[in-house]
Amino acid sequence: MSSDIAIKVENLSKCYQIYDTPRDRLKQFVLPRFKRAVAPIKQLVIRHPSPVTAYYKEFWALRDVSFEVRRGETFGILGRNGSGKSTLLQMICGTLNPSYGNIQANGRIAALLELGSGFNPEFTGRENVFLNSALMGLTADEMHEKMDSVIEFSGLGDYIDQPIKTYSSGMHARLAFSSAIHVEPAILVIDEALSVGDAGFQLKCMLRMREMQEKGVTILFVSHDTGSIVRLCDQAIVLEQGRIVSQDRNPLKCVKMYEQLTRKVAMPELSVRNRSVAHAESYGDELQGIQETRLGSQEARYLRVEFLGDDNQARNVFNAGEEIQIKAVIESNRQFDKVVTGFTLKNRAGVDVWGDNSFFADINLGLNAGISELTYRFRLHVPAGEYFLYIGLADISGERTELDQRWPVRRLTVVSERQCLGFAFSPASIELIGGS
Repeated sequence: MSSDIAIKVENLSKCYQIYDTPRDRLKQFVLPRFKRAVAPIKQLVIRHPSPVTAYYKEFWALRDVSFEVRRGETFGILGRNGSGKSTLLQMICGTLNPSYGNIQANGRIAALLELGSGFNPEFTGRENVFLNSALMGLTADEMHEKMDSVIEFSGLGDYIDQPIKTYSSGMHARLAFSSAIHVEPAILVIDEALSVGDAGFQLKCMLRMREMQEKGVTILFVSHDTGSIVRLCDQAIVLEQGRIVSQDRNPLKCVKMYEQLTRKVAMPELSVRNRSVAHAESYGDELQGIQETRLGSQEARYLRVEFLGDDNQARNVFNAGEEIQIKAVIESNRQFDKVVTGFTLKNRAGVDVWGDNSFFADINLGLNAGISELTYRFRLHVPAGEYFLYIGLADISGERTELDQRWPVRRLTVVSERQCLGFAFSPASIELIGGS
C-alpha cells in the first residue's frame, strides 16, 4: 500500500447468521459436525450424499465495500440507521472481524464509537484514561504529562475521579473525545459520539478537529449532520443496506443522495383542478425519530408540502442564501372567507430560527372548497444546519379556529462552506487598512 494512503478497504463484507429459535442454533452447531463424522461411512453405501442443511438466515450488514483514504483527509460516512456505518468503523478499528475482504491502516487509530465503548463503568474517569492510553501504546509517564490537558479540555474537573457509571451521556462524550485526541493518533474515528454533547462542547470539538486536520491527521467522520459533512470532509460515501450507493470527492453530491434516501418518495404531481385526493402525505421517514404532531379540525388540511429550488425541482438540500419555495397542496371541505397561513423553521433544539405568515405580511387570504396550492418564496438567509418545518392553517373569519397544524412536517438541510454565528446567514465583507 502506498505511503500516501492512510486507510485502504477492499471488498469488505460482514455476514451474520440469524436464527429463528435457540433450537436452530443448537442444530447448526451439532448436526454439521455429526454429518462430517459419519460421511466416510455414508460414502460406502450412498453414492450421492444429501447436502448439509443450514438452520440460519444470512444477514449481510456490509457487502463489497471498497475505498481509499489519503493521509490527512477527512472522510465522511453517511447512511440511515442500520445501513452498516458502525459495522464498518468497528472493523476498521479492529474490534470486529470481517467475513470477507481486507483492511489496511497506516498509523495509530483512536476511536469514538458507541457512547461509552471502551470504558469500564466501575473505574474512575482518570483510571479509564490511563487504561485507554496504555492500550494505545503510551507509557504511564507520557499520560501523566497529558492528564492535566485531558481534564482541562473535557471540563470534568473533580468528576474525573468519580466512577464512569455516575457520568451523564454528555460527560461520557467529553471524556471520550478528550482522551482520544490526546493520544496523538494518526487516524481519528468518530461515530456520532458528539451528538450528545452540549453546543459549546460541540463547537470546541469542531475547532480541535480543524486543528488536527491542519496537522495532517486522517479523520473518519460519521454524522447525520450533513452540514458538518460538507464543511469538514474532503470526500464522502453513502451506505444503504450495507453497500456504497454514492462515493464522491464532492461531499455535497453524497449529501443529496443521502437526503433522497431519508425522504419519503413524493406523491405524483397533483393538478390544482383535481378535486379528489385520497390522503395526506406523511414524511415521518425523514424526521429522524421525531413524531409529527397534528392539530386542528381538518376541515381544511395540508396534503403535500415540498421544498423547491429555482428550477422548480423538489429537494431537501439548499445552500445558505439560496432562493427557495415552500409549496403546499391544501384540500378544503368548504369555503372559508378569511384564513391565515404561516410557517416556522426550527433548529434541532426546537428554537425558532425564522418564519413568516400571511398576517404579518398583511395579505388577506380566502380558501375555496376543493384543492388549492399555496406557495412561499424567500431567500434562505440561515446558516448551515438541519432545520424542521412547522406549518399551520387557521380560519379567522370569526373567532380563530385551527384548521391544520403540522409540527414538524418536513426536514430541511442547509449547507455552506462559509461559517457564520447566530441564526442569520449574512456574511460580512471584512477589510483591514493601515499598518506599516
